[in-house]
Amino acid sequence: MVFSVCLGVQSICLAQITNRSQSAGSVAKGSRELLNSPKVSTTIASAHTPESTREEKAEKVVVVNRTAPAGVDINYLPLFGNYEKTEAQLVNDELFLSECDHEFATRKEAGNFFNKMAWQYLSEGDKGTATYRFNLAYLLNPENFDIYWGLGVIEFQSGNYSSAIELMNKGLELSDGKNYVFMTDLATIYIKKALGNPHSIIESTKAKELLNNAIKIQPQYTPAFVQLTIVHLLENNLDAAWENFHKAYELNPAELSREVLAELLSRKEDPKGIFKKN
Repeated sequence: MVFSVCLGVQSICLAQITNRSQSAGSVAKGSRELLNSPKVSTTIASAHTPESTREEKAEKVVVVNRTAPAGVDINYLPLFGNYEKTEAQLVNDELFLSECDHEFATRKEAGNFFNKMAWQYLSEGDKGTATYRFNLAYLLNPENFDIYWGLGVIEFQSGNYSSAIELMNKGLELSDGKNYVFMTDLATIYIKKALGNPHSIIESTKAKELLNNAIKIQPQYTPAFVQLTIVHLLENNLDAAWENFHKAYELNPAELSREVLAELLSRKEDPKGIFKKN
């Protein structure tokens, strides 16, 4: 990835972490309660619906035209909004691809060019043009994981966390599975979503899994330890939170968050006695 993107977990409102910790007791009971929840029970029951019933329901499915509503410019929606394109839009795509075939040695090379342009626009705060450039890169080479990373960052910055997670998970599938920075960014989004969903352990569990994998790949990556500290704060696991904060401190004190430290000290004294309340 050409441009470094900071999603800013350290700036997350720690008051939300405090609110999340109030439900930590129920979270600690583990997955057993989750399996007994009405929502999951309903899902399991639907999986055993008789074949005849499922066939009857299938017959009632209505195919909906997935073209974009009038006035919506799909060029500025991630992956063109996943809308079906009109004939005119498909013709424009072919013209664009034809021009790129003349200008670049391969479509992969052309895709990398537009991908770099997109990151540049994003670094300048122009999310609309960045989205358009990422979409053009997607037309040229949809297997480039960096496209989904960039679009995921844009969706994150726009507050569309579920969309951001979907995009970046797609990118992670296409990557070589070794990009610890990408994993940490995706974990950041799960953490942000977890802050707004105090009754679910799914997001924090996924974030922890990603961060632990990132650390296995690169044990010297300070941001992963800082963000893992926040995950443990969410779970009210203060010993583990302090442990990861100290690891981050040993690696690079300059990358630590004062807000995270203040929250740690408000919840439990530093076991090592290095940090003290003011």
